[in-house]
Amino acid sequence: MIRKVQQRAQQIVSGFKSPADDYLEGRLDISDVLVMDPQCTFYFRMEGNSMSNYQIPDQALLIVDRALKAVDGAIVIAAWQGELICRALHVKADNRVTLRANEETIESDIGTGLEIWGVITAVCYNVLPDVLRRGRYSRVCAL
Repeated sequence: MIRKVQQRAQQIVSGFKSPADDYLEGRLDISDVLVMDPQCTFYFRMEGNSMSNYQIPDQALLIVDRALKAVDGAIVIAAWQGELICRALHVKADNRVTLRANEETIESDIGTGLEIWGVITAVCYNVLPDVLRRGRYSRVCAL
């Protein structure tokens, strides 16, 4: 769960107001863009290249919202045979679902060993060259 503490800059004004005050903007908080429901948002780290055809590389950071209802075409986190997996969801007319990855397809009914855990809303991954992935920059990600 994400907890957010809001801090606002304080300015002391004496004399005339600066014309530039009309253009002051608050700091960009990336959680305002990525997190719609903090109580239902979780982060996962992708392990492996099973979703590379869906532009989700190994070690990507997945932002997952459990409040969203999974629909056909969504990328989801699913509980399947005791583990959490990342797959593309395809819903069929007879309430059966297909979970797809690069080379793997799983077909099942929801509730029979398969639970859709959450919907992936964003993917962050590192775009730095290997030479720059050192120290505090080793885990940087970009949208």
